[in-house]
Amino acid sequence: MEHRIDADLLVPGSGEPTVNGSVVHADGRILFAGPTAELSSEQRALEPTRVTTLLPGLWDCHVHFAGIRGRVSTEELMLTPETLAVARSVKDAETALRAGFTSLRDMGGHGCVLAEAVREGTFTGPNIYSANQVIGQTGGHSDAHRLPHRWVTDPCRSGGTLRIADGVDECVRAVRLQLRAGAELIKICTSGGVLSEVDNPIHQQYRSEELNAIVTEAARADRIVAAHCHGRAGILAAIEAGCHTVEHGTEIDEETAD
Repeated sequence: MEHRIDADLLVPGSGEPTVNGSVVHADGRILFAGPTAELSSEQRALEPTRVTTLLPGLWDCHVHFAGIRGRVSTEELMLTPETLAVARSVKDAETALRAGFTSLRDMGGHGCVLAEAVREGTFTGPNIYSANQVIGQTGGHSDAHRLPHRWVTDPCRSGGTLRIADGVDECVRAVRLQLRAGAELIKICTSGGVLSEVDNPIHQQYRSEELNAIVTEAARADRIVAAHCHGRAGILAAIEAGCHTVEHGTEIDEETAD
């Protein structure tokens, strides 16, 4: 069934905005987008929904469906009950959609289960492309430094949004665990961060052989690797390993940008 939306101002995906524009869509596909005056006679007969401004859905390429409230820290990420975090994240996804974001890249969070719930129609939300857990080294940005190491690395602990992996074999396994959970991309930390208390954002994290193993394993499943990195050393390490996107890039310069 065809539906028509008329707008005082239509902002297309390319070109100049159109005053008095229309969009006709059916079964998830856009059939017409342009001036209302150019509608066919059949489309003119459709009862329109009137809006002030109409534009394509927005992308946010770096969000975290972490489901935490109040103080933000790696400790809070690990201590917040997973069921509560997911319930909160449902509301966050709905809020994002109402704000006009129809596609989101979840760079470490509960996006995999949210995406499945959206696809099956359990709730109405945006398209979610999730990395699932953020992979990092012991003592790095994916670690909760104030919590006991034995507890943080306990395999019986619930999943959470952070994953510690050291050495090539553990890094490969960490990638496979994200793929097993339905991750659409892989997120790693190649430098320290501002939420983790002990590591320095300037310092590089992971050795080159560990980074190469992660990128290679992700590539076997046609997944890209996104690298959290602030310092120049971490940025260069991510680029040299073949990571596809640099997240944050605080110390990016002309050399690393090229």
